[in-house]
Amino acid sequence: MATHPPYSALHDGQSESDLEVDRFENQASPRMSVHSHANGGVSEIDSTDVHMYPQIDAETKQPGFDWSGSWAWEIGSVTLAVVGLVLLVAFLVTINNTPYATWKYTVSPNTIVSIIVTITKAAVLVAVSSCLGQLKWNLFQNPAPLYHIQVIDQASRGPWGSLEVLLRGIFGSKTGSLTYIGAFLTVLALAVDPFAQQILTFPPRTVTALNATAFAQASHQWYGTGDSDGSLTFLELPPILVTALLSGLLQTHTPLKPRCNASSCKFPEFITLGMCSKCKDTTSQTNQKCQVPEYAAFWDKVHPAFRETPTNCSYQTASNFSFDFDGFQSTSYWDSNSGLDGFQSTNNDNVMFNMQHWSSRPRENNTIFDIQTPIVSLIEIDYTNPVFYTLSNATAPPTKPLVTECAVYFCERRYSASLYPPGTQNSRPMQVVDTQQLIATDVPKESRTKSSTIPVYFAPPDGSATLSKNPSYSMDHHTFNSFKPAMIRIFNNTTDLTQSDVLDLTTFLRKGSLSQLLDSMSTSVTDVLRANRLGKPILGKAFRIETFIHIRWPWIILPVIVTLGSIALLLGTAIESKRRKAVLWKCMALPLLSSHLYTTPENETASVRSVDRMTDKWKKMRAVMVQEEGPLTFREK
Repeated sequence: MATHPPYSALHDGQSESDLEVDRFENQASPRMSVHSHANGGVSEIDSTDVHMYPQIDAETKQPGFDWSGSWAWEIGSVTLAVVGLVLLVAFLVTINNTPYATWKYTVSPNTIVSIIVTITKAAVLVAVSSCLGQLKWNLFQNPAPLYHIQVIDQASRGPWGSLEVLLRGIFGSKTGSLTYIGAFLTVLALAVDPFAQQILTFPPRTVTALNATAFAQASHQWYGTGDSDGSLTFLELPPILVTALLSGLLQTHTPLKPRCNASSCKFPEFITLGMCSKCKDTTSQTNQKCQVPEYAAFWDKVHPAFRETPTNCSYQTASNFSFDFDGFQSTSYWDSNSGLDGFQSTNNDNVMFNMQHWSSRPRENNTIFDIQTPIVSLIEIDYTNPVFYTLSNATAPPTKPLVTECAVYFCERRYSASLYPPGTQNSRPMQVVDTQQLIATDVPKESRTKSSTIPVYFAPPDGSATLSKNPSYSMDHHTFNSFKPAMIRIFNNTTDLTQSDVLDLTTFLRKGSLSQLLDSMSTSVTDVLRANRLGKPILGKAFRIETFIHIRWPWIILPVIVTLGSIALLLGTAIESKRRKAVLWKCMALPLLSSHLYTTPENETASVRSVDRMTDKWKKMRAVMVQEEGPLTFREK
């Protein structure tokens, strides 16, 4: 930009270049013949005598479309950005919620998104950069600081210059609202790529697995194979059921699991024939009657008051089960004053009785609780706690033994709908949520000559409804009749704890909770009944884990905002440029090289060689651009 002082005149107001042009035009051409005429002393050129260079006939070229001086490229760039945005949305809609396994291309979906977004952002920045470049020319249609040329030109070249424009706008420097929009879009475009990386996610989902196995087992009937030779084993319980009884009581039974070879399986609610148990602590409901025994050997070594101690007791439970205790297994006594052992004194005033007794006693077909016809009902008597006596309670009856009554009976079991994940430790998805007692109807008499296929049918007690919509339950009569003697033999146990314990079933029954043991046994037998050959599979649904492509649509908002913002900026810049009748120089720097800058003498910048001084002067100078005939001119105002 050339700087000329406006107040120095050269050759009557003509510049040196103008004088040179005049001298050139006034020189006579060597190929001209000039003739003087006497009249008036005026020289006249005879056109017929003038010899010129041969003229070349050339057609006048029509000016072509000014591509660089129009908004064609910018319109094309925003069109490309819109097309890219539409392609991005179409691509995302196409792949949304589709399995990743169906993507058969080498390039990942994230790469496709990145490519589209990069092209869209580049096209947007072309338009934004051109608009910022043009806005610096439009700004000087009115007086403005010359330094704004530098500021806006830097903004058109990248985010750092755009950030400077925004900061100057915050602190009061006015470069126009469209300039701020363009600078903001340039800075905002930096976040487009990180936002684009957040659009796609790949969550795992549970989907239906085809060609997978998923079923649980249930049965409404049981028919054993039986023997036909009339041997004594004919009436015995089938070995598989004996094993189920014992493994349940020993709590070594493995619960029957549904079949599932997929990642997980879902099973509906179902009902099956099974075995149930019910126990209740009836100690408080047991009646106790005690009498003084006729003679007890320990009387000779204790205080005479203990001769009236009622240690001979009989008991009757709430279910009319009776049992007696006529003495204790061992007795300890001592003198509380001297602390001497009872064998050295005959006046001991402290006595401890030890019964050391545990027993389970089964009964057959006795109604107990609300169970009308159990397979067996049994009572557990636990008299292992010692009884202490002093002179103050010498005539009181002893404490009661712990009494538990139980019933084992046939029932129907309702299993809840469940989701079964294979491989999960301690997983028990098949949970019983309801039971209904079943009683046998029309039981045939036992006969070794009868076929084992003769059925025993079950029905709920009078006034009760079955849980199942298909209430047909049956079992072959041999198996049905064999349950009772087998359980009576198992639960008919008594042990004297003063003797050495041997490893038998009594040991397990006594050491564990009878209620839990019977529940485990019932579950074990039910699982065997469910898995028999006459059962029916309960079909479930198999699922597998599959990775899906999921679109997070909110993350696409930023590319949309940047694209729409660039369109609005282009429209605003084009309308303003047309209203101001400005030449579309846009980002071109060449017009500045041929422009003139007219400043006052005190603001002369031609000799300034310091960047800071040049910047300070340009910040202070306000100029306006004159676009008249002749060179582009900036005049200080």
